[in-house]
Amino acid sequence: MSTAESHQTPNVVDQAAADGLHDQWFVACTGSELRNGKPRGVKILGLGVVLFRQRSGEVVALIDQCVHRGTRLSAGKLADDCLVCPYHGWRYDGQGQVVHIPTIDGAQPAATPGDYPFRQRRLPVREQDGLIWVYRGDDSAVADSVPIFRMPFHCEKPWQSYYMVNTFDGDIGMLAQNFMDVPHTVFVHDGIFRSSRGKAMEATVALNAQSVEVTYHDGSDKIGMMDWLTNPHHEPLVHTDRFFAPNVTRCDYRWGSLSGFLIVSQITPIDARSSRVYTYIAYRFPLPRWVLRALRPLLHLYTHIVIQQDVRIMRAHREGLDNAPGFEVHNVRADVVHVGIERLLAAVRRGESLPEAQRGEKPMRFEL
Repeated sequence: MSTAESHQTPNVVDQAAADGLHDQWFVACTGSELRNGKPRGVKILGLGVVLFRQRSGEVVALIDQCVHRGTRLSAGKLADDCLVCPYHGWRYDGQGQVVHIPTIDGAQPAATPGDYPFRQRRLPVREQDGLIWVYRGDDSAVADSVPIFRMPFHCEKPWQSYYMVNTFDGDIGMLAQNFMDVPHTVFVHDGIFRSSRGKAMEATVALNAQSVEVTYHDGSDKIGMMDWLTNPHHEPLVHTDRFFAPNVTRCDYRWGSLSGFLIVSQITPIDARSSRVYTYIAYRFPLPRWVLRALRPLLHLYTHIVIQQDVRIMRAHREGLDNAPGFEVHNVRADVVHVGIERLLAAVRRGESLPEAQRGEKPMRFEL
């Protein structure tokens, strides 16, 4: 059988209903997770993607499936800047073009690769702020028109920052609501992040075209266990939480102009039931740099413990939803943030901004 007559299995395509959620950039991995000389497989909204870094430093993203027999390419290896399928050795260059077929060319690549009519789909990829992003949409031509979220204060002195990566049970909506939810902190993170004070908390919730923003009005509120580190000058806390559609939350805690701590969560949906979350921690405190360097392992441990508490509660949340079908949410006044996130995500799936009638500011009050 000649090469031109060979049967080509179609590329994998996502069978989920097309919606605006697919036409977005998602974090595939951190830059440090993509090691030179080794491909990495990830899933984004059910689609398998293989990433590899070429000798030039450029990152390539292809659909993780060999066009020959459908084998997972991320189980293969790199050779001469090409991705080699582990099953029959088909080689793919950085454009997804098959450039060598051992059963035709022999064991060694030909000096001039054959002009094969086989190609795997290449996805748009960007490297920014220490993260590798992949555009999930089917129309690569529109990728440049979709903005990528910039990590605040990344590599800006005196701010210091790092990433944590965890897999959560839950979709974007469930996780964004958790990361923006203050009431749960006195139960899930009691004694380590925030404790109940039996006091009313008031806030203003602004629903905008592409975001939900919450401003809390309690300068005496406290987070964490280390006031001597975060707020040695006893400044009032300025706390704001924001959800940027479709998949980013940002929580800022500021004490005056010299002290701040922020958490940005990039949510990458693996499938309908689970997500990878890239948690970016940035901080600045009014202490000498050598003291902050010495405290860095303690800060890493502290944030790891807090995140793992959220991982466990989201697992329990997912298990509870699975226990009986047909569950209906019952919202109360403190859930206006959750409702706003749900409305924004519904608009994203329709390919729209939040309707004008649903925008505006609302007060929120609850007891902590």
